[in-house]
Amino acid sequence: MSRIRITAMIVTLALCGCVAQSPQNAGGRKTSVNLDAVLPPQSLLRDDTLAALSHDRSQSRLGYVGVWATDGDKCAMMDQTAFEGFAVITPNSLRRSAETCTFEPGEPGSNVARLDATCKARGRKTTKRTISLQMLSSRSLYLRTAPDRPGVAMVRCRLLQ
Repeated sequence: MSRIRITAMIVTLALCGCVAQSPQNAGGRKTSVNLDAVLPPQSLLRDDTLAALSHDRSQSRLGYVGVWATDGDKCAMMDQTAFEGFAVITPNSLRRSAETCTFEPGEPGSNVARLDATCKARGRKTTKRTISLQMLSSRSLYLRTAPDRPGVAMVRCRLLQ
């Protein structure tokens, strides 16, 4: 057979989906891209989200700075729709669904931070409270926004590279 004829047959098989799946891709799942904890494209994100993502944690040694969600699937909704279960944390601010807090940066290099914050919720007056952050790993943290409320474990969201 000629090369042209062989190439035409391969292209035809590929276009009709008649090529055998590799074991990695069996079941129709894509294994090359893990979409857990992936954010929308940068062009769709708010300024504080971009600031949290571009912050150099190795320089500041503030491990808590970043974009967080209670589970990886929620990262895809960041800055696109209102939802519970996220935190955008810069060195001196924290934004959650219903409030924004400001504070002095925590102690560099520490896995635990207790931050005296001033918080403003939509339609409510400004309140003072202590926010507690504990790094569980480089990709997870425990956030408590008030001493009388339970905390929540969160995962770090990331941009698709």
